[in-house]
This record gives sequence, structure tokens and C-alpha cells, in this order.
Amino acid sequence: MSNNSSWDKLIPADEARVAIEFLDRTWKRLIELQPDKVRYSEHEPKLTERLCSYLSAFRAESGLLGFWGNENQSTFYDENGELENRIKKDIIYQSNVAGNRIELVFEFKKLSRSSVSAYLGKDGMRRFVDGNYSIGQPLALMVGITKDSSKQSVNAICKSLEKPSVRSELEMVPNDVGNYIRRPSVAVEKVAVFDTEHRRSPDKAPYNGKIILAHMFLECGK
Repeated sequence: MSNNSSWDKLIPADEARVAIEFLDRTWKRLIELQPDKVRYSEHEPKLTERLCSYLSAFRAESGLLGFWGNENQSTFYDENGELENRIKKDIIYQSNVAGNRIELVFEFKKLSRSSVSAYLGKDGMRRFVDGNYSIGQPLALMVGITKDSSKQSVNAICKSLEKPSVRSELEMVPNDVGNYIRRPSVAVEKVAVFDTEHRRSPDKAPYNGKIILAHMFLECGK
């Protein structure tokens, strides 16, 4: 792992990976148990709500001591004390281990041929760059929900991320060999498809100044 990707020095890496892998397994379990209710045509909030209920129900099986939440609302104020905005996070895992606690935010986006801009934009990846998601955290997850194979959606997203204008807007950071997209994923090898790293303002970044986004993709039926 390169020095640029040192998120695992800032939080308990084992717990983070267990939580991410558990979410991936639980999604597949949900599809097996309730295939008619995990369809691409379903509204995204309903899908994440159902997934979160399963994460909580089977939490003991994961060995995790933390807690899962859905649509956790946070309120932010500007420097004058005026209400700036309220944001809701799709799914969040919060550690319950004393000391170096973690907060993993999973931002879900349904993907299609025309949804790449939403995935990259202010309601997608930018929430972790210039928005108010995962403040002070070195790692977060973008989760694309796809219909059938995710290959086409992944390729479209990566193609957009290679554009200099997009890299600049998203404050992307190359690794030691100059790659802006780390594919396959280094952060979450078994689950995520690729990683990206982004600079954040000092008031929103961990002490290394950057956040890593691991990009994972979940398939569902029609």
C-alpha cells in the first residue's frame, strides 16, 4: 500500500473491512431471501432501508460491536450560526470500540447510462470532497446499484474520472505511479472494484488531508 493510501493507519482497518464485507454479504443474502423486493425498479431509499434492517438484524453474526443506521440526519451551520443545510446519509456504520472509533458512510446511487453525472456530482462523490459527509474520516464508500452486470456502469464512471476537468473538480490525488484510479481496489480488495483519493479542506479532512473512496457495485433484478 502506498503512502497516499494510508487510511488504515488512521482507523482500525480490520473492523472497517469486516463491516464493508458484511454489507456486501448481507445484500446478497437479502436478494436470496426477498428477490421480489430487491429490484432495480424499487426506489433507492426503500432499498437502503431494507438493507439496513438486515444489517441490524444479523449484526451478531458479523462479530462487529458497532451499530448500523439508515438515513441518519445531520445539521450544519455556517460561521455566523445560520442553518447551512441538512443532509441524510444512506447507510452508516459506527464503531463502538473505545479509543479510535470509526464512522463509515455508504452513499448509494442507482446507476444507468445517464446517471454518471449524478454519481460524480454534488449528491454523489462530491459529498465526500467539498460536502459534509465523513468529516474527519479517511475512508468512505460509494455504492452503485446496477441492473444485471455492473461492467458497463463501472467503465462509464472510470472514463469520466479520467477527464482532467473531472479530476480537478473532485480534487483527485494520484498514487505513487501516477494513477488516479486504483483498479483493482487496494482499500477493500474483496469487495470494491476501484479506489479514488481526494484532497479535502482542513476543516473536513483527517490529519493527512485526504479521503479515500472505495467504489463497490451491487447488482439486483429488474
